[in-house]
Amino acid sequence: MLDRTTRRGRPLSARALLACTLLALLPASLGAQEVPKSIAFPGSFWIAAGDVGPAERNNVVYQTGFEQGVVAWERGSWLLVPHLSVTLSTDSLGYDWNNKHPSILGVKLVRRIPGGVVQAGGGVLFERDPATGSERHATAFVHYWAGWTADRQAHRGATPTGFPGHAQASSGLLTGRDPDNWMTLVSAQQGIVAFRSRLVAVVPYVGGGFSVDTKRRIWENRVTYDAGVKLVRPLIGGVVEAGVAERRQHERLTGRVESAPVAYVNLWIGWNPRSVSTR
Repeated sequence: MLDRTTRRGRPLSARALLACTLLALLPASLGAQEVPKSIAFPGSFWIAAGDVGPAERNNVVYQTGFEQGVVAWERGSWLLVPHLSVTLSTDSLGYDWNNKHPSILGVKLVRRIPGGVVQAGGGVLFERDPATGSERHATAFVHYWAGWTADRQAHRGATPTGFPGHAQASSGLLTGRDPDNWMTLVSAQQGIVAFRSRLVAVVPYVGGGFSVDTKRRIWENRVTYDAGVKLVRPLIGGVVEAGVAERRQHERLTGRVESAPVAYVNLWIGWNPRSVSTR
């Protein structure tokens, strides 16, 4: 039986990791280049650091991820993209399930939609399953993301205005630690820009999300609500945000309800450069 509390890794210094995370936020992103008759190379890089919340009090999780793809086929708003993605994760308390480095080699079909994107794909997930010791697993997923008004502008390098918000959903075989468990996660956030300058915007917001799975793990069946405020700094091709919130979490299978304050820093940078294939 899978048990998230059976083993810990090596504890890490929260201050040292947070300092490294903040330093990593300093460089600006690569600008996208649009060249006719070319092959596109869409990719992204992200960093997230923050409190877990009521489920793991006083624990800070640090994550970074990188994905690089090649557009093998494109027609209108449809793209076929073979890709490689790598994620690194660790935490301040050294829990085994937070200290991992999964990678995926796969292919996805991408559909651009107004304000967002829908993706579906599959491939091979490389991550050790502690129950069996296996390190390779089949993976499949469907993912949706859409942002409106300022959230979409911020991801394009413009300072947020108005009512920034976004919605996202993921469903699939998402982790090698529980490879036969189909998980679904849905979340949304809505904010209002209370103050804006050329460099940063102050955005009070509310958000919520829920998760379910086919194996009925307690930690995968939750409803979460956030109310907080964040600073948003646009970059060319990306966005940095730092915020604090009060998080309320409801475990649906046990009925347990808890609340805790959280703080976080997030960075996302995306690119889609093109190299000329004919001259």
